[in-house]
Amino acid sequence: MKTLNKLGYTKVELLIVVVLVGIVTFIMVNKTSYAFAIDNTETINDIKNIIEIQAEDYAMDHLEIFSEVDSTYINVDDLVENGYMIGNNKGLIIDPSDNKTTLNELKIRLDYNKAANQVEATLMNY
Repeated sequence: MKTLNKLGYTKVELLIVVVLVGIVTFIMVNKTSYAFAIDNTETINDIKNIIEIQAEDYAMDHLEIFSEVDSTYINVDDLVENGYMIGNNKGLIIDPSDNKTTLNELKIRLDYNKAANQVEATLMNY
């Protein structure tokens, strides 16, 4: 009686293993892809807060802008020009949500409370 010396796997067995590994890999990549998604929401909120804080500092150092009014508007470019913010090598603050548009033209509303000697800055349309 002759016995077969089986030293390997058949093509069908290899095909089944490759298909199963592919299915498992597809499921794992699909489930874990959300863990690596970039969420700029926190970064955008941080930039908004930084701009507002720097605008308040600018206003407190330039109280003369409130000599006739209690509120006024400036833009981000005013902060860059006066050294309260630093842009790229061209002086531009780039929007992190698309890395293309600039924030330099955004308006900031400054409200001055004379009694408390405080300024509140609000970034408009961002």
